[in-house]
Amino acid sequence: MTKSGTRTTKRGDRSRLPRGTLSQELIVQAAFRVADSSGMEKLTFQALGRELSAHPTAIYRHFRNKDELLLALIDALHEEALASTPPPTDDWAHDLMEIAIHTHEAFLRHPRVGALAAARTARRENEFRSVERKLDCMRRAGLDDAEAARYYRVFADLVLAYSAMDASLAALSPELRDADLRAWKTDYLTLPPDKYPNIARVAPRFVGLDDPQNFVTAVQAVIDTVRAKTEREARHT
Repeated sequence: MTKSGTRTTKRGDRSRLPRGTLSQELIVQAAFRVADSSGMEKLTFQALGRELSAHPTAIYRHFRNKDELLLALIDALHEEALASTPPPTDDWAHDLMEIAIHTHEAFLRHPRVGALAAARTARRENEFRSVERKLDCMRRAGLDDAEAARYYRVFADLVLAYSAMDASLAALSPELRDADLRAWKTDYLTLPPDKYPNIARVAPRFVGLDDPQNFVTAVQAVIDTVRAKTEREARHT
């Protein structure tokens, strides 16, 4: 207690929040804090109750189970990515790259959530907004509706899968991550060239697993494919 008699806000000495104070937004913010610091396996409603100074049953009034909470966290990643992505320009390819980069950065800021996000569909407002922006780029590129739907899927899945993979790497313990990163500079350089001639030739030029340019190169390859397709079709019309 302070001299004035008010209760301190140190963890473990917090008074319970008044009934009705909690919101989905507060719970999601607390869930990120728990997941970022302790991992998804430690993200329980009991842990959230401690983080929020609330009874765990209060969490259930907003989320029926942990999977529903996970989908809200994934949608919050989309919201974070959208918030940092610049407004659309008159260059669809530039806009797609900006969307990709800021999505990737959001996943890496919360790697333990990002590692689980690629295969899930949040079906919430910010995911809808993200899909809308990507489709807008595809249609401005000159794709018809069927092609826009197909290339949206390829582009979005690449961005999400690559972001989740990089998030998984970032979420590893420092010892495991360093060992994996080091392998491409040590283990691969010592393989016998008679057995692995292509590796022996190329290994000195391998780039790191965590090199940001890897992601940009992958995204650019999809953008270049869309551009080449629309330019080829334009020449034949």
